Amino acid sequence: MGILEDLKKEADSTRLANQQAELRQAELERIYQIGIRPAMLRIHAYLLELVEQLGILSWPVLVSFDFPGIGKLDNLEQTNYHISIDSHKEPKLISLTFACAAPQERRYSITSKSAGSEACQFLTSQKVLYSDWAVRDSNQEVSGTVIQCKIHVWVNLAFKVDKAAEGIRVTMHNVDGPSEKSFFEPYKSIDDQWLDRLGHFILRKNESFGKLPMSEEQRIKLRILVEEQKKNRLLPSYTDNQQEDSAQEGLLLKLRNMLARPKI
Repeated sequence: MGILEDLKKEADSTRLANQQAELRQAELERIYQIGIRPAMLRIHAYLLELVEQLGILSWPVLVSFDFPGIGKLDNLEQTNYHISIDSHKEPKLISLTFACAAPQERRYSITSKSAGSEACQFLTSQKVLYSDWAVRDSNQEVSGTVIQCKIHVWVNLAFKVDKAAEGIRVTMHNVDGPSEKSFFEPYKSIDDQWLDRLGHFILRKNESFGKLPMSEEQRIKLRILVEEQKKNRLLPSYTDNQQEDSAQEGLLLKLRNMLARPKI
């Protein structure tokens, strides 16, 4: 086979690959327009209404936070909710940010030099104004730190379009400690029930939100367990689940009903 035939074959293969890539991009754009974009706008609208209702009701949400160097802090209150969207026409990123704040300023005694340094670094990252001074032992060696401040921690939930995967990636920062957690959600999963779970998670009525990764071995074991339970009639039928879901009142509906109650 001559060199010209080789070039023609390679050119045809490249042309076909380019055509397939263009078709795939066109299909992904179609999926974005008919599925992902509406899902993003639904998330944005839900968050706006949730935050609006919370602002009217002044409903306190108290949380615990595992603070670096200090330990677990209870009764931090969620405040200063802020929602942003990069574009209302072609949304690619939605963000919900709020603070978890202590009720008042106080002192924290930390019995380790390294833990004190860790606490100060995290306070600085959260833009908390604080005073600190060293605690020294009988040999005048630094043995700890005392920090005085009104603690707050910034929490962020980000919803970012992942066109290639045909869905939305949810990333959570500092939900209950200094951490980042992320999971992927297909756009078809963004329905009223999903949004209600999101609302319950934001208000700390659910401890977790999203899907945890599962190995193939775990999937096989789960399928076997489900089949065994079905045989033993331990699982309710699909109709039963539908009835149970329809009987559950959505979180936003509860908030609307609270606002609609006449004041005495």
